Amino acid sequence: MTFLKGRFARLSVVACAALLLTSCRVDQTVSLTVEPNGSGEVTVVITADKAIVAKAPNLAADLRTDDLVEAGWEVTKPVKTKTGGLTVTLVRSFRNPAEANIALSQVNGPKGPLHEMVVTRSGKDTNSQWSLAGRLEVTGGLEAFIDDAGLELVGAAPYLANVQEAGLDLGDAVGITFTAALPGTIDQSTGVKTDGAVSWAVPMDGSKIDIATTSTNVDVVSSISRVSKVLLLGLLVLWIAATIVLLLLVGNARQRRSGRIPRP
Repeated sequence: MTFLKGRFARLSVVACAALLLTSCRVDQTVSLTVEPNGSGEVTVVITADKAIVAKAPNLAADLRTDDLVEAGWEVTKPVKTKTGGLTVTLVRSFRNPAEANIALSQVNGPKGPLHEMVVTRSGKDTNSQWSLAGRLEVTGGLEAFIDDAGLELVGAAPYLANVQEAGLDLGDAVGITFTAALPGTIDQSTGVKTDGAVSWAVPMDGSKIDIATTSTNVDVVSSISRVSKVLLLGLLVLWIAATIVLLLLVGNARQRRSGRIPRP
């Protein structure tokens, strides 16, 4: 849960604290949505459960997101969940695949969970192929949830000794899901397809998941429109030609009736 090596680290420390209580949990969803024209959004939703809010009642007031806003992210105010937890939503819009890759690279530091994420597009506007490559991996255990500056300052990941002593599992307290919605129909993917998107559960044990995914987007409406324009143009030309021929025939007929046959 390291984000932008800045304010997201504050949320990460809370996630680490959750490991001290078996009933505490922090869930995070990172969603990539790409439109057919290449624009879209990267959305990050972080939810701390009721137990964490009870343990840190000033959590909402302590969050500082100024540097996120400066980096182009829209940050909503913390919202209470129906179960007493707290949710924070962050959105970064992009205009093309290159900007999408920048947004994805800002979600975390070098230790995960997103690694070498790249969105690419090829083909024509009416028949394009999309590709999403990269891997999901959390390395370094709790150190993946604190930025490098914080790690250098404190010398170790927060609560590391407590977690090691208790023998707790990172995955029991922290859950991360990555979801991608690419234009068109998914051709192949390593994730689970649901409602036009593909999702993966990020492994918390240090293992890796390849997210290789491709899709094909055929703009049927645009293709039909282009074909229709060509057909209409052809019909217009035929109609003009037929009109000219008809006028000539009528003119010749009138001349014959008047006894004036045009010379060749």
